[in-house]
Amino acid sequence: MKNKNQVAVLSKLCALTLLTLLPLAIAAPVTARGQGATSEKISVLNQPSGPTDAGELETFLDGLFAQDMQKNHIVGAAIAIVKDGRLFFAKGYGYADLENKSSVDPERTLFKIGSVTKLFTWTAVMQLVEQGKLDLDADVNAYLDFRIPDTYPQPITLKHLMAHTAGFEDLHVGMVTLETEKLAPSHEWLARHIPARVRPPGQVAGYSNYGAALAGYIVARVSGQSYSQYVQEHILDPLGMKNATAHWPLPSALRAHESVGYMYNADAYQTFPQLSSHPDLYPAGVMRASVTDMARFMLMHLQDGLYGDAATEIRILHAATARQMHGTLYAPHPRMLGNAYGFFEFDDNGQRVIGHSGSGEPMESILLLLPDQNLGVFVAYNSLGAGELNRQHFGFQRAFFDHYYPAPGIEPLEPPSDFAARAERFTGAYKWTMSSYTTLEKYLALTGPTIYVTNPGDGALLLESPFGNWRIVEQEPLYFRQVDGPFHMTFREDEQGRIAYLFTDLTPMMAFDKVQWYETPGFNLPLLITSLLLFLSMLVVALIRFIQRLRQGAAQPAWAWPIRTAFQVVVLISALNLLFIVGNMMWGEQIVFGIPFAYKVTLGLGVLSAALTLVALGFVVLAWKDRYWSAVFRIYYTLVICAAVAFVWFLNQWNLLGWRY
Repeated sequence: MKNKNQVAVLSKLCALTLLTLLPLAIAAPVTARGQGATSEKISVLNQPSGPTDAGELETFLDGLFAQDMQKNHIVGAAIAIVKDGRLFFAKGYGYADLENKSSVDPERTLFKIGSVTKLFTWTAVMQLVEQGKLDLDADVNAYLDFRIPDTYPQPITLKHLMAHTAGFEDLHVGMVTLETEKLAPSHEWLARHIPARVRPPGQVAGYSNYGAALAGYIVARVSGQSYSQYVQEHILDPLGMKNATAHWPLPSALRAHESVGYMYNADAYQTFPQLSSHPDLYPAGVMRASVTDMARFMLMHLQDGLYGDAATEIRILHAATARQMHGTLYAPHPRMLGNAYGFFEFDDNGQRVIGHSGSGEPMESILLLLPDQNLGVFVAYNSLGAGELNRQHFGFQRAFFDHYYPAPGIEPLEPPSDFAARAERFTGAYKWTMSSYTTLEKYLALTGPTIYVTNPGDGALLLESPFGNWRIVEQEPLYFRQVDGPFHMTFREDEQGRIAYLFTDLTPMMAFDKVQWYETPGFNLPLLITSLLLFLSMLVVALIRFIQRLRQGAAQPAWAWPIRTAFQVVVLISALNLLFIVGNMMWGEQIVFGIPFAYKVTLGLGVLSAALTLVALGFVVLAWKDRYWSAVFRIYYTLVICAAVAFVWFLNQWNLLGWRY
């Protein structure tokens, strides 16, 4: 880290990155449809077969990258496209090292590929399944030297990990560090950071880095090699991926070729600090690779586990295994997009697509495979602003598919005549399942996107989000489609028949929980702001009284002991609560690096304030019984104590009361 400004920027980015990337995929209506959604009247008009001329492709990509890199402040990028069993196109754009003016080389420049690493993890899992060393349906505890709690009767299996349906909550505390000497030994981090199981496995998707890390640890345990060494020997080396690695720190031969990471701040490009994750988390996102090396990985999957031709056959997976990996493992509805065995279904403009995006701060990437077209695309960017471009169905994918696979026509839907009578059961607020439920990270849901479903009274439902509004129409019970597009959603009921979940084609890796009114930002933020204003006003009142006593001295009569104590308690509560908010803003953003001591002290302020609030409730009774102060001031005093009670409720509701991490 170069300066305090970078520390502040980095802390905020790391704390919020995982909360902003995935949900933004629901930003607006798009032309993406599920493979099984065949009941709509869709006309396919002269559907092109994708890129066929390398010269035309280069012209298109040159313009696209020039536009996107300028708009999003991206220093360097690269792309590789494979088609019909060979590398069809590869090119680098901009700089891998801005200071030294080193251009991006598509063959040699290494990018952090972030969560695209998980595809190598799942490939390794399937290799061991082929060898009979792993069973996808077995309890994962059979392969571990620590135990995942038996919260539910159903055990978690490798299939659940691959489909992100294990039911883990999402945690980020202590995931990264700037100091490699503070990295926990292998096994220790996973065993000490087991997330709570908050729903039965197999029912609902909730993207989980921990689940992928757990699978990688199982690979290491069963194979007898470290995860990094296994991937190197059994996937990278056989494929000839010489400019790719799952090791960290980078092997010395590759260090000179790694792209520098950048962020744009204060109208200038700044070098992004090098973050390190614990070895246990390597399977979730450690890899670096050049785009042409990633082309080899794509070719292998497109050729059902085979790389090369008959003369140079290299088989990474059996054909049946590769086809299994590409098939649907979980979907919330038979006609919706879901999750394959590690891949996600990103079907777009009538094309079958599987893929994965990756964020290795500050770098972004996306891998897309079109099995029916025998085509694969991998794009990588080295700057933080590229978060706008690697979202499935948006950014690069949107531009590429609209150019080479234009959307087929679709007939608009009319609302069912009888839907208005049952529309209200769907209305409410929904938050994403990639959330914490039992730790202090739960409060981050307040900054995450909330989808509000309302009933406009015209037979459709209106979905309102921070990123756009659109109308959906019921096609069959609980199953909806965008009024003027192919985007699908479905709702799911709980055991009592109440609407509990919302699922979308655009986010197969997660669902959205329906939340109670008191869990919404619309309730909590006004409550918090009102309480803080009352606390601040009490400090102003205390300051005014202090100044008056200084000026008037003995001329101003002193309050009796109980009255004075009652006033001092409410002033102290107000100060503690305001300090808690300040401390949370200063140190709460740094939890991805661990819990700072200052933040532990901040959490203690909340506990002390809660204890004093109980005392203050007694003083409220005495104030009215014994008529402390004037009636107006007693009302004001009572309001401040009510705000203190509300603040205690707020802290407890969002797991900020005490040390819950």
